[in-house]
Formats: sequence, structure tokens, C-alpha cells
Amino acid sequence: MTIKKITAIINEMQLDNVAKALCEHSVTGFTIHPVTGRGNYCNTFSKDGLVTHKQIEIYTSEEHATQIATLIMKTADVALNSEGLVAVTTVDELFWVYQQTLAQVNDFNFSSTSENTAPGESNE
Repeated sequence: MTIKKITAIINEMQLDNVAKALCEHSVTGFTIHPVTGRGNYCNTFSKDGLVTHKQIEIYTSEEHATQIATLIMKTADVALNSEGLVAVTTVDELFWVYQQTLAQVNDFNFSSTSENTAPGESNE
């Protein structure tokens, strides 16, 4: 099985919601960066027209990549034209620095249901 990298660029106002959703679905090991750029929307209030967003990077198994990407999109969506994007790419090799070993697909987690969902409740 292949390791995938998910790169999501989202509206910074949705970061807390997305991070919470990832944690609730047992996704571990994500990194968040501030990013500035320009897509469909131009910030006419800034000198350079650029928009500030947050970039989230997640490494996961091929089995969970689409589910995690969908979770991010559903959580970040607030019906605006310039909400960002999500890319899923294949990783050729991924190493753990401390162990100096290749990462394995079973090193990554995803639970299709939220850990905070009570028995009998739907998470959808």
C-alpha cells in the first residue's frame, strides 16, 4: 500500500474546525503553516492583493487519503468562492528522523466515525 500526502489550503477562519475534526477522527501527525497567495479571489484591501490562508499537510495511507480529504472539504466549506483547495499526492519515500527508518502505512490513523460520537448517534 502507498503513502499519500494531503495538502490543504483553507480559509484561516476554518482552521480550528478542521483541526478539531481531524483530531476527532484520530488523524495524527498533521502540520499547519500560514500561507499567502492568490487564487480566484483578490484581496483588494491589501497592497499586493494576496490572501492569507492556512496550509495543512497530512501523511496517511492510500486507504484513508480520500476520506481525510473529504473530511477537510466538508468541514472547511462555508459556501465562499475562495475557500482553498485540497491535493492528494503520492509519496515515494517517507522517513522517521529519530528511528532513521522508512514510515509504514500502518503508522497513520483515521477513524471513519468521530471518537466523540455517542453510541446510536450518527456523525453525519
